[in-house]
Amino acid sequence: MQVQTLTLGPDSGVAVAVETGQRIRVTDVRGLQVVDMAVFNRANPREKLSTSYSRSRFDPNTKGKFHPRDKLTTGDYLMSTLNREMMRIVDDTPAVKGMHDAHGRMCNRRLFRVLGKGERDGCHEIIARAMAPHGLLAEDIPDTFDLFMNFHHDCAHGHWVIEPGVSKPGDYVEFEAVMDCIVALSNCPFFDGKEIKVEVFAAA
Repeated sequence: MQVQTLTLGPDSGVAVAVETGQRIRVTDVRGLQVVDMAVFNRANPREKLSTSYSRSRFDPNTKGKFHPRDKLTTGDYLMSTLNREMMRIVDDTPAVKGMHDAHGRMCNRRLFRVLGKGERDGCHEIIARAMAPHGLLAEDIPDTFDLFMNFHHDCAHGHWVIEPGVSKPGDYVEFEAVMDCIVALSNCPFFDGKEIKVEVFAAA
């Protein structure tokens, strides 16, 4: 059963409460859009997403040598800064699985200024604004998990590369909350600003 649904337009953000067992689905309505996602413990928002812990989570079911991952997809967990499980990825529909950025930092005013685009809010400011009612400041916002972003490492040249994504209209990523969370989302202004649909579903 659907609990909540909303649409994010260009340059907009939202903070959504997701209770343990509920699922949140983020849909790329028209394709090739990116959504920055930060997750916070609802009971203590100072505990928040850690992309490094998420990439390096040890799965006791792993056979053989454990290797930290460079991407996250179905079955992986988003971990907190206290190395606790926050959300589990339960579905990842784009053709290339795990094409989401778990390494970079959000776009922000300084980036747009350096690029000659003037004073413009980036995902950092958008998510900080969404989380302000929960008592957090801009400096409290963690590195985000950037859905549908094709961000990969060019080993030959020693740097990271942003290339066009592969998400098609209607592709989505769905998460199940393992703890009561606040999920903050920003429709990334670094990209085209196509609309994003956000749905919360009741626990099974």
